Amino acid sequence: MRIHVISVRSPGVRLLLLAVGLVLATWLVNPRVLHATSRQPFAVYRVDTGRRMMALTINVVWGTEYVPALIRELSNHHAVATFMVGGIWAKTHPALVREMVQAGDEVGNHGWNHRHPTRLSEDELIRDIADTNNVVREIIGRVPTVYAPPYGEFNKAVIRAADSLHMTLVMWTIDTIDWRPSTSAASMAHKVLTKSAPGAIVLMHPTDRTVVALPQIINGLHHRGYQLVTVSQLLKSGTPRPDE
Repeated sequence: MRIHVISVRSPGVRLLLLAVGLVLATWLVNPRVLHATSRQPFAVYRVDTGRRMMALTINVVWGTEYVPALIRELSNHHAVATFMVGGIWAKTHPALVREMVQAGDEVGNHGWNHRHPTRLSEDELIRDIADTNNVVREIIGRVPTVYAPPYGEFNKAVIRAADSLHMTLVMWTIDTIDWRPSTSAASMAHKVLTKSAPGAIVLMHPTDRTVVALPQIINGLHHRGYQLVTVSQLLKSGTPRPDE
């Protein structure tokens, strides 16, 4: 049996060893560099899935008086949602955050105090998101994994900041525009039901119209064979997709 010995004096071998060394050194300094080159993060608008599943998101930094009713309606109609909470709001209302989790809902991140994300530096964004995560962790013992940027604003820095904290930046497929006083509960329900599709993400806020519309939306989607799940569950059901 012959044993072939490769000499490290060979120029080709030296170049290979040098390349391997540089890759290892880069990874030791910043392990996420390799991750970033193999998968570019993006804002998720929907999920490609063969299952009839949708997710409701409720952004909460105001409308506190309507939050208990929304939690109750979800529970009464055998549905769950992802509440994207602001950090200051969560710190001020820890009992409601715990109530969300106890009802089976997911708690996501909606930034610290609803500042415009695209006006912040990447370091400020990381701090804004991380501070909210820390507050939520102190309340419920777990860290959010999904982030909804305030005002639906994002750029490359916002995406990088969320990704650096191992979070998925989540947008929406269907916007109920429930924050607008002229939007009726009936129009909200009609919009969601007519635009329903597997993997769709619905955006809502805590308003009086939303409380009225929510049972109509849930019952209508259930009648169409849809299961309402959290955003994290929806992301695992298929392939997340950007806006197209």
